[in-house]
Amino acid sequence: MSTVHFDRITARRSRSSKCPVCGKTATRSKTFEMTVNPFNKNPDGTVRTRREVWNAVNDKANQWEPDFTHEKCEATA
Repeated sequence: MSTVHFDRITARRSRSSKCPVCGKTATRSKTFEMTVNPFNKNPDGTVRTRREVWNAVNDKANQWEPDFTHEKCEATA
């Protein structure tokens, strides 16, 4: 059996805002990733190029809206 490793394209985003409960600053970070592979296709069925995968990952990362509520504040709310 052989293992195939596809190229990973990643985008990391960090956002800061105030907790809606206590008003303190909260920071959230997340890494988004996709691979360049024959199964990653455009809506028309063509295989995505490296640039198209990069654009798709960045679009997904830019649309991310985190919840800034602290765990402690969530438990008391």
